Amino acid sequence: MKQTEHDIQVACVMWFRYQYPNMILYAVPNGGHRNVIVAAKMKAEGVLSGVPDLCIPVSRKGFHGLYIELKAGKNKTTPNQEQVMKQLIAEGYRCAVCYSLDEFISVVNGYIL
Repeated sequence: MKQTEHDIQVACVMWFRYQYPNMILYAVPNGGHRNVIVAAKMKAEGVLSGVPDLCIPVSRKGFHGLYIELKAGKNKTTPNQEQVMKQLIAEGYRCAVCYSLDEFISVVNGYIL
């Protein structure tokens, strides 16, 4: 069965919260289809296109925190996502793109441990 980005993100969040119960991980609500009114409200509230899906605001190994963009199948990052990640990296954050729970686990453990 083909996993969607949603499926991967849910599995990653569940794993992280079990593995690291005392650390914060939060989702950035940038994706998904919304009606025009909700989208306008969210944009006015500060939602920014291109920000990676998940953030772990924990400093490690010289970085301020870790941002992870999740993708499924053959999906690739957009130019906007790549630009935002470049800016985050320039500001001292670690960024990664993960296509599976296993890849997420490897990136997170490599960052935290």
